[in-house]
Amino acid sequence: MKITCGVTFEIKGLNNIPKDQPLVVACNHQGDWETFYLLTMGLPVSTVLKRELLYIPFFGWALAMLNPIAIDRKRKTNALKQLSQQGCERLGAGISVLIFPEGTRCPPGKLGPCTKGAAMLAHQAGVPILPIVQNSGHLSPPHKWLKHAGKVDVRIGKPIIADVTTKEMHAQMVGWMTENLAEIS
Repeated sequence: MKITCGVTFEIKGLNNIPKDQPLVVACNHQGDWETFYLLTMGLPVSTVLKRELLYIPFFGWALAMLNPIAIDRKRKTNALKQLSQQGCERLGAGISVLIFPEGTRCPPGKLGPCTKGAAMLAHQAGVPILPIVQNSGHLSPPHKWLKHAGKVDVRIGKPIIADVTTKEMHAQMVGWMTENLAEIS
């Protein structure tokens, strides 16, 4: 996207990424850009995604090779069990888990409703949540092929340690993401 569309980015908070432990990475979801960028951050990461993406010819097959946690969102109870089981396996193997807590791409400007899956997994596995916000939606709108030139601002927060309840971890994550997304939108 940098070469073909003129998209650049600026990151604040890279020093907040611990290099010595796996994390639950929680990022807002606005378009395509963050999906690809977060795979290149230098962390071994397994992405939580909707299972239907794996059925897209060629793209889905390549995606499957990245060993994602592919959930069936229609079966919420099973999806949560799968996230818990496979997420803890990945984290136990030293692989971070990337979750988009909004569950789907949302328009730029504000954080959509967030599920508690990221906090539940982090608390259960005893690992921190690394909150990230970005504003790529104005350059790479959801459900559009047209991309616009410009700069994406990315903020990486301090890890939220798993020494509080799931509810408190979720509230800290949503609070930080809401405040920081408002500042860069």
